[in-house]
Amino acid sequence: MDPPRVFLICVNRLVCEAVNVLLRREGIELLGMETDSNRALVQICMLQPDIVLVEGNGDGADAGLMSRLAALVFARDNLRVIRLSIGDGQVHIYHQEQRRLVTTQDLIAAIRGEVGDK
Repeated sequence: MDPPRVFLICVNRLVCEAVNVLLRREGIELLGMETDSNRALVQICMLQPDIVLVEGNGDGADAGLMSRLAALVFARDNLRVIRLSIGDGQVHIYHQEQRRLVTTQDLIAAIRGEVGDK
């Protein structure tokens, strides 16, 4: 099975770089990464990733981005969106269900579509 093709949208460039290193280490193809949501949406439409990984804090701009990504998911049934919410010293994954990220392997399992503890 081919590794999932991921596009990364981050608020923080440092988070983008850290996730990029993690994905490469795990053999997951990162098609691109962007901190600007409008540019990211254009690239997502062009590159057709399997997964869009979004790092955000849940503010108004993030909510607007998530609604536009939901429209893309509706149009493309093979697209998955995973949102990472970083705050209070914890990272949470929202991926059609809510998961608590304890280790980097939890993130990798969510990207690969593996079922884990919820």
